[in-house]
Amino acid sequence: MNVGRFRPVTAAILAALLVLGAARPAAADSRRQEQWYLDTVKIDAVHKVSTGRGVVVAVVDTGVEASHPDLAGQVLAGLRSDGRPGDGRSDDDGHGTHMAGIIAATGANRDGVLGIAPGVKILPVKASQGKAEPSRSAVALGIRLAADRGAKVINVSYGAPGSTAEEDAAVAYALSKDAVVVASAGNTAAGDTEITSPASVPGVIAVTGYDKRGEFWSGSVGGPKAVVAGPGLRVFNTANSLGGQPGYGWGDGTSDAAAVVSGVAALIRSKYPDLDAPNVINRIIRTADDAGPAGRDTHYGYGRIDPLRALTASVPTVSANPLLPRSASATPGGTGTGTDSRTDDPLDLSQYDDGGVTDQQVMVIGIAIAVVLVILLGLAIFLIWNRVRYRRRATSAADIPDEVLDRMIAEGYVDPSDGVPVPAGHPPRPGHHPSGAVPGGYGPPPQGGPAAGWPAPPQGGPGQVPPPPSGYAPPPGQLPPPPGGYAPPPGQVPPGGNRP
Repeated sequence: MNVGRFRPVTAAILAALLVLGAARPAAADSRRQEQWYLDTVKIDAVHKVSTGRGVVVAVVDTGVEASHPDLAGQVLAGLRSDGRPGDGRSDDDGHGTHMAGIIAATGANRDGVLGIAPGVKILPVKASQGKAEPSRSAVALGIRLAADRGAKVINVSYGAPGSTAEEDAAVAYALSKDAVVVASAGNTAAGDTEITSPASVPGVIAVTGYDKRGEFWSGSVGGPKAVVAGPGLRVFNTANSLGGQPGYGWGDGTSDAAAVVSGVAALIRSKYPDLDAPNVINRIIRTADDAGPAGRDTHYGYGRIDPLRALTASVPTVSANPLLPRSASATPGGTGTGTDSRTDDPLDLSQYDDGGVTDQQVMVIGIAIAVVLVILLGLAIFLIWNRVRYRRRATSAADIPDEVLDRMIAEGYVDPSDGVPVPAGHPPRPGHHPSGAVPGGYGPPPQGGPAAGWPAPPQGGPGQVPPPPSGYAPPPGQLPPPPGGYAPPPGQVPPGGNRP
């Protein structure tokens, strides 16, 4: 048995408690600001989707201080697995209370902190007495007891090298009861060099740690059995009360990271109550933020935990725990029709769309917008050019003022060069003659009589001048032609064969 699995976190918590105890009271916003990891996981947006209501999370640990104001009403009676009488609602170490706060602190205390899933209920399973390390048998029994009590998520922020048949069997039993088992990978400060048990047991979500920059935390162990990474450095939350005052402190360790992931699992189980444990696990790993080398790696596993995406993404269902070998699934079948039960193979996350806009979609939309703008610009240039062209042609046809031309356009007036006469009082374009007109401006009358609408010339009256030989009558308002008719325009032969 490797001693000291809880010690790094506990030491940090106790040191923080001494500082906080001397500095009471602390402002609520200051405590909330210390919870940097809540902003990293977008907790405000997450809680609009789910708070974990209706889900029981078991904390197999040192017990939980149920009287802590930030956990008021959240802690069930619980039980013990160390062979002693009583329940789990006491904590001689502070480690279990810290884990419970990370998962379920309500935020209702104005001077307090907030948990990942403030709507859940905590089932404390006390596996040790005082500050002693829990035995491996007590941890294994605690997992079984939690599963029997109906816990949908079991958090084990504890680990030891290797594994035992008892632990393997306890995990398999919990999985068969449709529980999600989450465990810490281990800490280098405790002497761990590889992922510890029960995190290393097949089917368990083994959680490593990352720091405030999102980078793999140097105090976390890693290995091929890593599944996801959670915040593991300077995680601020509840701790044992001190001097009659509620306790708070920072924790450094994969224990804290595992508690964050347990909270996320509870959020999913609350949001999707019909999902079985294999599909909850599948949703967690499929939506993780892939970090480090592409696919599953020894530091981040499938990636950093992403609770908002885990709650909102479209994820295909599976029929078995994706962390188990296909031939060794100990869980009930999934509720969906999916058949993907890959285990350690890297996941191609690009094939799973979370409903958001991808970079490729943004590029396509941008190109489409640019094409539409170019077309609209080209149309505007064409319309302006066409209007200028029309004005030029109209001006060449007649010296028409702009205001008259604008009125003509509004009234449907078209290009004079197309055969439509210009308005009265405006001369025609030089060299342009309407169809059928003769030089001089008069059109020929219809054959056999005067032009339609023109009065017949008077005949023989006193003072009347006979019509010109051509038979044309002057238009109304014009002086009668001089005797002998009009002289033909230069170069023209007068009608009727007359000569000048």
